[in-house]
Amino acid sequence: MGRSAHEVRRATDDDRGVIENGHLHRVEDDLNESWIETWAHTGVEAIEEYLAKYLAFLAYLDEASAA
Repeated sequence: MGRSAHEVRRATDDDRGVIENGHLHRVEDDLNESWIETWAHTGVEAIEEYLAKYLAFLAYLDEASAA
């Protein structure tokens, strides 16, 4: 607790979980005004991707049972 949250320092082995694409992840980036829209959009995309895979699997099962 003795240092500022904005203090610039070199990443260490303890920081491996917060380094993304070679850059230190900043909490400020997550707290911008559109964070909830970004979060919701990402979630909806994941659900749509899952449903598309599920639909393709059901179509495969229908084709396999018809043959």
